[in-house]
Amino acid sequence: MPLQIIRNDITKVKADAIVNTANPMPVIGAGTDSAVYKAAGEEKLLAARMLIGEIRPGRAIETSGYNLAAKYIIHTVCVEWRGGRSGELDVLAECYDNSLKLAAELNCRSVAFPLIGTGSYGFPRDDAIGVAKDRIRKFLKETGSGMKVMIVLFDQASVRSGAAVAGRIREYIDDNYVENAVVDEYGFTDEDLREMTVMRRRRERIYRNYHASPVDMNDSIFMGLDEDVTKTFVEKVFEYIEALGIKDSELYGGKYELYFSKQVLTNMRKDPDYHPAKYVCIVICLVLKLDLLETLDLLERAGYTLSRSRKADVVVRACIENGVYDIFAINERLDENNCDELRQIK
Repeated sequence: MPLQIIRNDITKVKADAIVNTANPMPVIGAGTDSAVYKAAGEEKLLAARMLIGEIRPGRAIETSGYNLAAKYIIHTVCVEWRGGRSGELDVLAECYDNSLKLAAELNCRSVAFPLIGTGSYGFPRDDAIGVAKDRIRKFLKETGSGMKVMIVLFDQASVRSGAAVAGRIREYIDDNYVENAVVDEYGFTDEDLREMTVMRRRRERIYRNYHASPVDMNDSIFMGLDEDVTKTFVEKVFEYIEALGIKDSELYGGKYELYFSKQVLTNMRKDPDYHPAKYVCIVICLVLKLDLLETLDLLERAGYTLSRSRKADVVVRACIENGVYDIFAINERLDENNCDELRQIK
């Protein structure tokens, strides 16, 4: 059963269990917690909650649903957002992992989640929904569960926005397969087309910069290209970092820590010819928010590419073309297209 994102009041959703973003102590909190208590019956639920006592962050514990349509309420505790560098995303992931595990142990066939962390805890909405989708899809894939899992949102605009981006990415993938048919018919390789596109766009960029029309290829305006081409992957990365004013901690902290370690950056500073794994190179391009042309150029300097003949590469290309740089969102698109997550791309 696929993950569903719906717009509703979670206390009115019909499911075997609903998840409540609880206060760590047995008191009625704000937001979803308050709404759940009111709908379930404050006196009965609070009494049950007091028997449980304190709940540590990331843990999940059930009570009866009482007056709710749901049989169970799964209470889980998140932490306050502090910029993403204090393990907040890990705790959020634990909330989903432990809640899903508990729902399975309770033999639930359906479970509804609020968007955990986005209320009083202050998580950025994009990060929160990215973690939610990532952990839920991982659970369903690894367990083979037929459980119906819902993320319940109040904001209809968020649902529409996500659907629009997904639609554009699907169109890109479809167009790419058409493009591959042309390649097969006319005998051009993926590398041929990429090189032609790179050179054409470089020429157009130079023409614009110099307010000139196309001229002879020996013109002096091309003098700087050779110098740029000889730069290594590492040299080009640090050129981008300096130009964009990015701090080292922004490269390997928060949501990127599972993909790009501090040690990789240390190795890059020590060795200008160092080449990280392909997925690390892709993540660097995402952090720098490079467009597709710049991404292909940077990957080439490390000996990699995003091939139109590999579906996972096509999905990543599609995301970059549509301005999707969030790792969780990209992993979701990869999963939808039956591809391994970003860390498995080689």
